[in-house]
Amino acid sequence: MIEFLNGRLASKQATRLVIDVGGVAFGLDVSLRASEKAGNVGDTVQVLTYLHVREEALDLYGFTDAAERALFLKLLSVSGVGPKLALRILSAVSPQQLANMILHGDVRALTALKGVGKKTAEVLIASLRASMSKLDLPADGHDAVAVESTPEGGIFRDAVMALVSLGVKEAPAQEAVRKASQKLGPDVTTSVLIAQALQEA
Repeated sequence: MIEFLNGRLASKQATRLVIDVGGVAFGLDVSLRASEKAGNVGDTVQVLTYLHVREEALDLYGFTDAAERALFLKLLSVSGVGPKLALRILSAVSPQQLANMILHGDVRALTALKGVGKKTAEVLIASLRASMSKLDLPADGHDAVAVESTPEGGIFRDAVMALVSLGVKEAPAQEAVRKASQKLGPDVTTSVLIAQALQEA
């Protein structure tokens, strides 16, 4: 297994990073939070990884801390949850928020997450509740910088691209971001806007 990559951040999108390691470029799918924490293009970064082996492809996923990777792997162990859904969940809520939902058996909060139905929520709770308290998860933080969220601004386009990369079609993604922007106002952070838009999609 590839445990981590250490190299230059060659490209950064809402849910995808490309890291140049000695002239070899590795593409990684990441959560919105991992992308935000990864640094700036050109920086030297270290990203924890998980290699998902499928019959027709090898997919590499990236994480900026061990807690997020541990929770991602816990999610993958649940029947009906694949890597795309796991990333979508971790993009919508923080690891600590998700752990609290599972610990408290909050089916309603879990089903509010895009792609999580009642059955999947119940399976998540039944499968992971016992192990959630053992995870060393960081406290929630809000360290993103507030940015302009008008439809003409870059945050709007970034949010739409993020939703599309997470499986939402472009037209619904635009409408979801527009609704989220109207609800949250102009001082919303990128990650909060995208998280709210995922609820609207």
